[in-house]
Amino acid sequence: MKNQLDTAIEFATERHSGQVRKGTDLPYIVHPIEVMQILYRMGADTNLMIAGVLHDTIEDTGTTKEEILELFGEDVAELVAGHSEDKSKTWKQRKTAAIKHLSTADKRFKMLVLADKLSNINAIATDYAAIGDTLWERFNAPPEKQAWYYSKLDDALMDLADYDDTASAYWEYNSLVKDMFVTFYHSEDMLYQICLDGTGHCFERDGYRWTSFTGNLPEDAERLDRLTAELLEDEWRANRMPDLFDNMDWKD
Repeated sequence: MKNQLDTAIEFATERHSGQVRKGTDLPYIVHPIEVMQILYRMGADTNLMIAGVLHDTIEDTGTTKEEILELFGEDVAELVAGHSEDKSKTWKQRKTAAIKHLSTADKRFKMLVLADKLSNINAIATDYAAIGDTLWERFNAPPEKQAWYYSKLDDALMDLADYDDTASAYWEYNSLVKDMFVTFYHSEDMLYQICLDGTGHCFERDGYRWTSFTGNLPEDAERLDRLTAELLEDEWRANRMPDLFDNMDWKD
């Protein structure tokens, strides 16, 4: 007897028939299947994996929420509908609404979004390595706006780093967003992160957290790759640990 996940894969394959990934000749169904696989690695339940397979059917194929409700039940229908954008709105309106919805969403919905965006940012990074800035011609918004969107999603998904089942996927997403959209610099006792969307943050050797940064970089600022910058940050934090313990108010 066919299970619901098999049915969902067949349904999505039929609905996405003839569609391809942007700028490629890959059948579009490759993406929903990858989303399902990422959810599986995060320990998702069957309904959540089904929603991963179907997550673009309402938005991109004309499938209705009512069809999904009838075939796969209310839980799946709500997940897919909640993750579907209103294409009658502008790109900025759609993305702003999606981020707002995500800010109050539960863990399962955030897992669905993380799986989708991790699949997307992986494809972006792979294709950018192959064709460079030509990649951005495929999209409805320039790289600066893509940087804004993926960074805001990173902020909204950050609490998934606190769970054993989702931490690995979240940090993979976080690293890819930084690799694509963030440049790192080092100057004396400061680290800087400058995002392509125009925002900046800095971290002081004797500090505790990243803070907002505006203005110009120091003239002697040296560009670093992400891994080197993160290792330097870890080193500075480790060197701060004795001071943290010394300053604690130890009480019985």
